[in-house]
Amino acid sequence: MRVGYTHLFLAAILWATPCSTAAVAPSDSAELTLLSSAGLEPELNLRNSSVPRSRRKRYISTKDMTALLDYHNRVRSQVFPPAANMEYMVWDERLAKSAESWASQCIWDHGPPHVMKYMGQNLSISSGRYRSVIELVRSWHEERYSFSYPNRCTGSVCSHYTQMVWASTNRIGCAINRCSNMYVFGSTWKQATLLVCNYSIKGNWVGEAPYKTGKPCSACPSVYGGSCNKNQCSTSKPRKKWF
Repeated sequence: MRVGYTHLFLAAILWATPCSTAAVAPSDSAELTLLSSAGLEPELNLRNSSVPRSRRKRYISTKDMTALLDYHNRVRSQVFPPAANMEYMVWDERLAKSAESWASQCIWDHGPPHVMKYMGQNLSISSGRYRSVIELVRSWHEERYSFSYPNRCTGSVCSHYTQMVWASTNRIGCAINRCSNMYVFGSTWKQATLLVCNYSIKGNWVGEAPYKTGKPCSACPSVYGGSCNKNQCSTSKPRKKWF
């Protein structure tokens, strides 16, 4: 059975990362402590890296890793109204490993539950022949048409998009898995492609705007030392080597 773009789009919009009930997002150091306690401590020295060169067998190709990372940073650099504190996003291997673990379960739901409070997560799914990883995430970006800054959504959901452009969310790790006989929306999909993307720091805090408006890079955290790259806060050199 072949399922067209209607299923792909619905799959993407009906499962949004649940918003936290907290009014204020935790600081970067607090988030790292929580992730560490969950066994998902991110590698801080990946902050300024692009795609890892590990030889470990992956659920996602280097090509797709690069495409996802570039797409997110392009979306983040082009937000409207412009962002004053948008941080440059990098690939995080520990988030990717956690995404692989969850994608391997072939469950159409967010999880695992014990780490969802520490990280953000976007899901997308398609049925039939796999074409492109960008097709799996494009509907997240298209939620921008329903989003009005700072936090109004006129569509079914906007939280995939707001997670993508959450200014302090500067790490991402994703995995793709081909699943057979996967239960989705009350029916069994014989052949499904599941994408799981995990994010840190977690976004979508209730009542908060995803970023501050203003001249790009005019409100960057001090750790970036005033450096700006394509409308995003960035540093010119990694903090330390990671290979």
